[in-house]
Amino acid sequence: MKTASKELQKLRSMAETSLNKTAELQQVLAQIEATLSRAELQKVIEKTTKS
Repeated sequence: MKTASKELQKLRSMAETSLNKTAELQQVLAQIEATLSRAELQKVIEKTTKS
């Protein structure tokens, strides 16, 4: 029974780590998307001011 409990703790820890990495990945992707969006907006502003 102790072995099963340890295995469950190990699996839970792995799942928590995976969830944390998923959250971090989503945050990084959101930052990249925001950066690209700002760059795109900057290009539009530059084109608009040149006209």
